[in-house]
Amino acid sequence: MIFMIQLEEPRDVRKLICAWIQETCEKGKLPFEGGGTIVQLLNVWLRSYEIEKMSDLEERVKALEQK
Repeated sequence: MIFMIQLEEPRDVRKLICAWIQETCEKGKLPFEGGGTIVQLLNVWLRSYEIEKMSDLEERVKALEQK
């Protein structure tokens, strides 16, 4: 079975990673193979959060500059 995942925003990436981590905690096993996978997922989660916040900061700076 193939599932299509649509990721448009950094928050979509974070939601997907949170679901994978929750599944891992509930089932006690990874939904995929690999030892350092959780660390990599957390790094991606953090980076997507930073990207979203940076975008927000840029918008706020532009608004301040226009005043």
